[in-house]
Amino acid sequence: MNSRFEIKQGPRAKIADALDSAHSALTAGKVIIAPIEHAYVFVADAFNHGAVAKIHQLRGDSSGVATQVLIRDQDLVRGLAGEFNEEAKLLAENFWPGLLTIILPIQRGLTWNLGDSKELGRVALRVPSNRFMRELLALSGPLAIASATRIGMKPVRNTSLFPALDSDLGATIDAGLLPAAPGGLASTIVEMKADGVDLIREGAISREELATFIPSIARGLDPTA
Repeated sequence: MNSRFEIKQGPRAKIADALDSAHSALTAGKVIIAPIEHAYVFVADAFNHGAVAKIHQLRGDSSGVATQVLIRDQDLVRGLAGEFNEEAKLLAENFWPGLLTIILPIQRGLTWNLGDSKELGRVALRVPSNRFMRELLALSGPLAIASATRIGMKPVRNTSLFPALDSDLGATIDAGLLPAAPGGLASTIVEMKADGVDLIREGAISREELATFIPSIARGLDPTA
C-alpha cells in the first residue's frame, strides 16, 4: 500500500509520521518516493537486493547500471568503501552535506547489489543536505536512490507524475514543488583514483571550488564534464 504524506521542509516542520511510514516501508523491502534537495527520487534499502532491483525495473535501466548511495555522514564511508584517502576526506569535509558525489572503491565484503552485481567495483556516495532525507538516513542506514523517472528523462521537482503504480510503492513523501538546483545543475561527481582525483561531471560545485582544496584535480572521461 502506498501511504502518501505531505510535508513541509522547514527546520520546525512536523515530519515524524512521514519518517515512521517511510522507514517502515523501507524495512519491509519496499521502494518509496521521497525528496532530496532539488528532485524526487526512488529510494530503497541499499542492502535489499529485491528493492534495489525494483528501482531499476521502474526506471527501465539497462543491466549493469548501479544506483547512487546516500549516507548520513562521513563516518559511514569506511564501512562501504575500500579506500577513503586524504583527498577524498578533504572534499567530504568541505562539501558534505551537499551536491558532491564521490565515487570510491567498494568494500569487497559488502553483501549488496546496486544493479551491477559489484562488477564495477565502485560505489557513488553522497551526504544530502535535505532535512527529511538526513533524518530518514539516521533511522535506516545507507539508501540506494535514483531519479524517480524513466531512464533518460529529466529529474522531476514535483509529485504530479511518476513511472510507478501505487502497488509498486510503499510510501510517497510529498514536499511540494522543490527548489531548482543552483544554475539548473545536478550534483558534481568526482572519482578517486590511485593517481589522484578525476572530475567526472562538473555540476553545482565548480571545478574551481574543488581545486581550492585539490589543486591537482583532473578532468575525467565525460566530455560534458
